[in-house]
Amino acid sequence: MVRAEQVQRLVEAGVIPIVRVGSEETALRVSEALLAGGVRTVEVTFTVPGASRVIAALRERYPELLVGAGTVLDAASAREAVAAGAHYLLSVGLVREVVETAHRYGLPAIPGVLTPTEALRGLELGADVLKLFPASLVGPSYLKALTAPLPQASWCPTGGVDLENLAEWARAGADLVGVGGPLLQDVAQTGDFQALTARAHRFVSGWNEAVAATREGASR
Repeated sequence: MVRAEQVQRLVEAGVIPIVRVGSEETALRVSEALLAGGVRTVEVTFTVPGASRVIAALRERYPELLVGAGTVLDAASAREAVAAGAHYLLSVGLVREVVETAHRYGLPAIPGVLTPTEALRGLELGADVLKLFPASLVGPSYLKALTAPLPQASWCPTGGVDLENLAEWARAGADLVGVGGPLLQDVAQTGDFQALTARAHRFVSGWNEAVAATREGASR
């Protein structure tokens, strides 16, 4: 599958849950609960112990699920993620080696950017989507300002996205969103995976409604 098709699948999925927990077992259980809630992709961060094994296990168990590798900081980690079967690579910042490795193996690269200069650099490197991070520091109005001079970019705000501001991010020009704490909350401590599934459903439904309303408003 070509990168553009993978990106389109990500945009259609809309919400990228960020799985950042303390063990392989918890990461798998969290991912399963998210899938039950209607998500179509998850990001397994490389801060999770045994992250590559989690990615490989998810690929084997759930062929329909897009599995991303997150917090990929160097070429070695990028190659490990590719070998595990990751569908796309994300980074907290703009790392040339991560983008190049992703593209070498036909995968979309989603580097983290914050400033206009970083966004331009990301586009120059061929980033498939720009991850606005930490989005909580700047808010939807900042993203809207960036989309005006950079209409060719696809955006994924991450950090600071919650149920209450999904519509604001959609109106500001987000193509998809990354969600961590507001979705996972303290599930690793409570073990309440049913509540996580219910939250996942609310996030997916909320994002779909926000996108539909934005498109309807734009067509008027």
